[in-house]
This record gives sequence, structure tokens and C-alpha cells, in this order.
Amino acid sequence: MTDISAGAVTQALRNHDQAVFQHLYNTYSEALYLLAYRWVKDSALAKDLVHNLFLHLWEKGDQITITGQVQHYLYRAVSNRAINELKRQSRQVSEEVLLFLSDQSSFYETADYILLQKELLQHVQGMPPRCREIFLLSRIHGLEPAEIATKLNISLNTVYFQLSQALKTLRETMLSKKISP
Repeated sequence: MTDISAGAVTQALRNHDQAVFQHLYNTYSEALYLLAYRWVKDSALAKDLVHNLFLHLWEKGDQITITGQVQHYLYRAVSNRAINELKRQSRQVSEEVLLFLSDQSSFYETADYILLQKELLQHVQGMPPRCREIFLLSRIHGLEPAEIATKLNISLNTVYFQLSQALKTLRETMLSKKISP
């Protein structure tokens, strides 16, 4: 089957044409996976994003109109899904940090502590992505440095260095606010 026009693909999706759908999957799924992986850096998540895109095309094909080149539509769709997933993960990290910081004794319920929580969260969110990821895996998820190194496929020394950088940043923040750790 040769390359199909956007109009023909739109019509085929509306008619649930399995041959055209299979052609799209066989032609574009690998490239879409690589693109999704470049965004999310997680193989399983990248595969899920691509599969969910094709599932969406199959289920909602009668509501989709493709204009322009089909491959551009698919690349844009998987990129948007990856970006939305990254945003969702960022919101989840923010909630996890606030939950962790708020799940302490009554001292933490004061207005000053709430302001400190927000400031620390901003500092955690402002960390470089890898440093933030390692810090959260260690402090929020309770993983040991060796587990983090294995999970992220990095050296144990990198984990220790990134943790020390994260803690140094937070320590400096606390000292500048004259709060003892």
C-alpha cells in the first residue's frame, strides 16, 4: 500500500478501515515511539503514548479530520500527548512534595511553615531535571541510592553527587531563612 492522502486517511478512519489503520500503525509506530521517547525518556511510557494515540484514532476516527500530511498530524499528536504527560507528572511531583512536607507535626501547620513549604517546593521545581528526579526518588519515594542508580541507569557516584547538590541547595535556602534543618 502506497502513501495515502490525508483525506483518504480521514475517510478510512471514519469507516474503521482496518487495512488503512494497520498501514498507519506499521508505517509510523516506530518513528512515533522514538519521538515520544525523546520527550519522556521512558520506554514503557513512550509505547503507551503511541498505543493510546492509535487507540484514540480507532475509537474517535469519526470525529477526526486530518489536514496536511498524515505523518505531521501523527507527530504533532504524539508530541502533544507527551507534553501533556510531562505536565501531569510535574503537577504530581508538586503535590507529592507538598504532601510529604505537610505530613509532619503540628509545628508544620503554622503560616510560616506553609510559606517555607511553597518556597522549598519552588526550589525543588527549579532544580535541574535529573537532580530533581533523583532527589524525589530518594526523599519522597524512599529509594536507596543503589536503587536509584539502577532505575535510572546511572552510576552510584552520580546519584550521590546529585543528592548532595539538591540538599546543598535546600540547606542554603533554609539557612538564608534562618531555619535550622
